[in-house]
Amino acid sequence: MKLKILGSGNIFSEDNYASYLIDNKILIDIPSGTCKTLKRLGINSRNIVDVLITHFHGDHYFDMPFMLLNKIYIDNNKLNIYCDDSGKDKIYDLTKLAFPNKLDKIYKYFNYDNSKNFCINDYEIERVLVEHEEGIESNGYIFKQNDIRVGFSGDAGMCEGIHIMAKKCNHLICDCTALNGKKSHIGVDNIIELSQTYKECIFYTTHMGDGVRDKIKSLGIKNLVALNDYDEFSF
Repeated sequence: MKLKILGSGNIFSEDNYASYLIDNKILIDIPSGTCKTLKRLGINSRNIVDVLITHFHGDHYFDMPFMLLNKIYIDNNKLNIYCDDSGKDKIYDLTKLAFPNKLDKIYKYFNYDNSKNFCINDYEIERVLVEHEEGIESNGYIFKQNDIRVGFSGDAGMCEGIHIMAKKCNHLICDCTALNGKKSHIGVDNIIELSQTYKECIFYTTHMGDGVRDKIKSLGIKNLVALNDYDEFSF
């Protein structure tokens, strides 16, 4: 797996919104500005075939209409979208708001999949329910290839789903929004606990607000890495 960090920040930070690109083909979340970021990085939208959405807050899927519009005018390929049961209607409503006169054309380029387990290329993927905010279903994803498991928590507080992912994964790109965790988001205090409990997993903090990156770096914990926009990894 080749992983590029498109964004490592939250709504209020200077960094791009949290989003990730796998093998220049698979997107994890598609927040505002994603299409522009891909273009600046020299990645053609025709390469993007699969998008996984962790949950339906605006900072995780508001560029979807623009990606779908690219499919009409640039590459004429369908887009596979993996998300929870509510996704099809929410993406339809957002696209209708953005481009009402192109809705019928755009919708032809949209394949929707709400499976709990599925495969993309050589990856076996498991969707894991995590706790975020009331009324919002939030999911993490675990990618398995051979003996390597790479997880993406999405937005989450400390919950059973996070422990499941940490236990299963070799690498976990994990929410760490603030210095102190709360029900809806993991904090530095929580990520320290996770890194000490699951020593075989390397944690990479993302969705970070002000002060979080510097705090993580200052800790000097071997299996804890603070991400930056445009970091690249090979697993």
